[in-house]
Parts: sequence; C-alpha cells; structure tokens
Amino acid sequence: MTDTHVVSALKEKRIQVASQIESLQGQIRQAVIDLDHVEAALRLFDPDVDMAALSPRKVAQVLADNHGDTGRVILDTLRTSMRPITTAQVNDAVMKARNLDTNDKALCKLMMKRTFANLKHWSRKRGLIRSMPGPGQQFLWEIVR
Repeated sequence: MTDTHVVSALKEKRIQVASQIESLQGQIRQAVIDLDHVEAALRLFDPDVDMAALSPRKVAQVLADNHGDTGRVILDTLRTSMRPITTAQVNDAVMKARNLDTNDKALCKLMMKRTFANLKHWSRKRGLIRSMPGPGQQFLWEIVR
C-alpha cells in the first residue's frame, strides 16, 4: 500500500523544484540579453575592446567538507610523522586528502589559512597538539604525548 501523504508531498516538491528551474532559466536568459546590451554599448565607446580580456569575476570555490574530516586528516598526519612538521606540510596533506589542486596558488593560500586556524583550534581549545618556532617565521606542529 502506498502512503498517499508521501506521494502527494513528493508531487508538490517536484512541482516546486520544476518551477524554480523555469524561473532560473528565465533569469539566465534575461542576464544574457543584458550582457549583450552592455557589450554592444561598450563597443560603441571602444570599438577595439577585447571582450575575452574582460573575464567575469571569479566566484569563490565551494570547498565542501564533512564535519571533522579536516581535523582527522591533520591529527592523522601529525600522528604518523616522526618529527614536528610545518604548517605548509600539514596543509599539503589536507589538500591531497581532499583532492584539491596543490598548484592553484589562491586555493593554497585559502587552505593555508583554514589549516592554520584548525591547528590553532586543536592546540588552544583541545590541547592535543602544540606548536614551536620553526625555520624562518614558520611553526612546527606535533602531537602532545
């Protein structure tokens, strides 16, 4: 026997999502028309403009993470290392574990900030790891034993 409440709720949800898709397609269509108008006006004032050079602003990459995964990678990395390691080495391990591009400088910088914040959390709030001065201005991290 089918539950009519479930079936009717799913039908309503399908209608809602399909309507949202239609609305978004209309917005995309209008945005393309607006972009064509702006480009035409730009060509009136600067006929030699290179539209390809006017690339859109980059949208911040969504880096989905299951709750606690980064912390687990950090702690596993520190546990398996035989000596204290730098923040950059921990960051590389996090990026590799999450299959992120380690050649993307902006992404590396963003992940370095997040990794350092995570390391500070595990050090200050949890007391599981500690830092010490390293070469240059780097920190070295290790598990508290």
